[in-house]
Amino acid sequence: MTSSEASSRHVGTSIAGAPIGSALLQALRAHARVGTELLTAAGVTPPHEIVLLYLAEHGPVPQTELVHYLARDRSTVTATLQAMERSGLVTRSPSPTDKRAMIVSMTAAGAAAAPQAQAAWEELEQRTIAGLSSAEQQELLRLLNLVRDALNAPATAPAARSVPR
Repeated sequence: MTSSEASSRHVGTSIAGAPIGSALLQALRAHARVGTELLTAAGVTPPHEIVLLYLAEHGPVPQTELVHYLARDRSTVTATLQAMERSGLVTRSPSPTDKRAMIVSMTAAGAAAAPQAQAAWEELEQRTIAGLSSAEQQELLRLLNLVRDALNAPATAPAARSVPR
């Protein structure tokens, strides 16, 4: 590898034969790193901000709604909400209409943190699209939606590859 090839290659996970997947992973990791820095500076811990922003928009909701919205397993969401309760950002209480359900509500501290979380996400968005024209932003969004939809589509059996044993 020449020095110019080495200097133009991005440092990070790079899988031979998967240049798009590698670039997506590198972009996702950079996005997560910058987002975590911005949220930490705003006094919010990821993924707490996602819960706060959802509650700010929807008000108190059943915990199962947050499980669905976050697309995480129940135990992971429960652990997140327990940490948020310990931090004084949310409360959970039994549903008055369903004894099996818990209602998640934002506290005053959570309501105060939500605008800071929103501002951090807006700053992250600006950094993410820096250097892209309006048309490029729209095209990137279109392409990312296509990739997301392709990955969420039911899997079809890939063509069998011969793997040396």
